[in-house]
Amino acid sequence: MEEEVSQMEPCDENQVPNSEGGYVWQVTDMNRLRRFLCFGSEGGTYYIKEQKLGFENAEALQRLIEDGKGCEVVQEIKTFSQEGRAAKQEPILLALAICSQCSDTKTKQAAYKAVSDVCRIPTHLFTFIQFKKDLKEGMKCGMWGRALRKAVADWYNEKNDMAIALAVTKYKKRNGWCHKDLLRLSHLKPANEGLAIVTKYVMKGWKEVQEAYKDDKYSAETEKLLKYLEAVERVKHTKDELEVIHLIEEFSLVREHLLTSHLKSKEVWKALLQEMPLTAMLRNLGKMTANSVLEPGSPEVTIVCERLRNEKLLKKARIHPFHILVALETYKGERGYRGKLRWQPDKDILEALDASFYKTFKTVEPTEKRFLLAVDVSASMSQKVSGSVLNASTVAAAMCMLVARTEKNSHIVAFSHEMVPCPVAEDMTLSQVLQKMCEIPMGATDCSLPMLWAQKAGVAADVFIVFTDNETFAGEIHPATALRQYREKMGIPSKLIVCGMTSNGFSIADPDDRGMLDICGFDAAAPDVIRNFILDLI
Repeated sequence: MEEEVSQMEPCDENQVPNSEGGYVWQVTDMNRLRRFLCFGSEGGTYYIKEQKLGFENAEALQRLIEDGKGCEVVQEIKTFSQEGRAAKQEPILLALAICSQCSDTKTKQAAYKAVSDVCRIPTHLFTFIQFKKDLKEGMKCGMWGRALRKAVADWYNEKNDMAIALAVTKYKKRNGWCHKDLLRLSHLKPANEGLAIVTKYVMKGWKEVQEAYKDDKYSAETEKLLKYLEAVERVKHTKDELEVIHLIEEFSLVREHLLTSHLKSKEVWKALLQEMPLTAMLRNLGKMTANSVLEPGSPEVTIVCERLRNEKLLKKARIHPFHILVALETYKGERGYRGKLRWQPDKDILEALDASFYKTFKTVEPTEKRFLLAVDVSASMSQKVSGSVLNASTVAAAMCMLVARTEKNSHIVAFSHEMVPCPVAEDMTLSQVLQKMCEIPMGATDCSLPMLWAQKAGVAADVFIVFTDNETFAGEIHPATALRQYREKMGIPSKLIVCGMTSNGFSIADPDDRGMLDICGFDAAAPDVIRNFILDLI
């Protein structure tokens, strides 16, 4: 049994739990790599605020390559990318860039082969190339060799005509790179006529394409491609609102194809709304209300409400309850998170968002683990969460609902200086849960209480999740120590996740213990990070 240490002091000099034996899992380099791929840090902390990514962040990845496991690393990168396990894309793209520039030939070959699988859109490709450029000096290597030229050429050549036309016209430039740069530097030889046309269009412009194809007899596919590129060009040179709307409707043009001046027209927005993806629609609800596209009782409001209530559509777009909650709070707030936009929320849309919030719980797959969720009820939980429009108590209440509705074996408790039950039933609404939390007496925060209480009460838990507004400071025993005591006493290899929702950084988790994770802040990707951690994927 470990000696009890106040939370103001470390558990032991190095905070390495190995000496205890029992249920302490060593963090392997492969675990560290998975955490890096998921959220950009090899330690036990997921930061919501951007951390600067660099070569030095990926030490475990480099050790794995040196140990001859480079091809396994590339396979992990592909898996994380294809299964959507990453909270952010940048760590995956940096890891792939490092693999493509290492000295091991097999790893390099595997990395270049994976470029098309990992870089699904031009933004990813441009970011990957920029990371390679950033790494060039530190890794003392060249860049535009035969392997990179081939990988970039393959990226373009493997796409069909319309996919490549959409890619080059929607994502014109990102991170200091554009398609013209990549086509020139990769010495691309187009594999088919469609790509030859798109290449000519990017490199020489629309007039040259028109000139080259004015007399030819060509296939229906080529004709469709030429008409699409013509529409993209026409929309850039017209001020006629009706023509813009016609081109959007006939050629499925998207917002990125239009001029800023076109987006001042509410009729243009109405046309864009018809095929707008669900995530883009959620993002633009305030904008479309402010510019009178979504007027009370209009057909446009009906479209929005029907989509928000469509369970199949929500599931297909992988909309999580937190995406809806953020959209709902933003929309209800009558103003943009940044900027000068103001609007009067539409009551039908508010109702549909509310209904959608409860419907999306059904799209979350249970983990089948035993949960103990502990919510801090100190007064400071009314603060806004780092990087979010939500306050800490709303995030905690929503997570309680998520667990109560999806996990059969769950205990929900509240704590400050003492533990009290927090009865959250699966049929309760968000406001009812918040009301229950408000009724609980407040005090100082002690994050070790949930483990101490569970041990005393004999409650079996595979996962402890503690929601607090900030760092724990009260109490006589460190949460990591309380967890290890619980594991030893109960014989369960339990995990601990501490979410410090207004914190920019703290270290409750032991970075050498695979069963502990800190989350600083909270965003829509955080529930996925929690899920990956619980299921042992990171």
